[in-house]
Amino acid sequence: MKLLNRSETAFTFLIGKRERDLFLTLLRRYPVLSTTHYRSKGGAKSESARANQELLEEALVEQQRENKRNLEEMLAQPNRFQESELGFTFTLSPYELEWVLQVLNDIRVGSWVQLGEPDTNARDLPELSDENMQLAWAIEMAGLFEHTLLEATGS
Repeated sequence: MKLLNRSETAFTFLIGKRERDLFLTLLRRYPVLSTTHYRSKGGAKSESARANQELLEEALVEQQRENKRNLEEMLAQPNRFQESELGFTFTLSPYELEWVLQVLNDIRVGSWVQLGEPDTNARDLPELSDENMQLAWAIEMAGLFEHTLLEATGS
């Protein structure tokens, strides 16, 4: 994926045909990160802390629902990806770009959590399996797409 044009209102990218398929496959994995991941390690001690935790989890579930709905709407737009000689061009508003970054981060972090939160420098990485390979793929691909989108913002 390559940034073609950047303005105050839009970011236009070029993405190869196979890369677009990978991008869409990756986005369809959303949501990955469980809302229970944000629970405090020791558990809520008081009734008020438990109530706050429930409110947080409800808000996160609602946010994931809204993100999923927006993602499905975006992917269903017939003109979102315009075919060209070199692949596809697509445009994101600054809001959409920020939102896609959040979705990609959920996929990356959620996949890492499902993989057991491994320390990549440690020797205790999980044994390879089809599931682990899919999670590792999602982590790497989400990171690559996030990097490109962040570079486009100048951040």
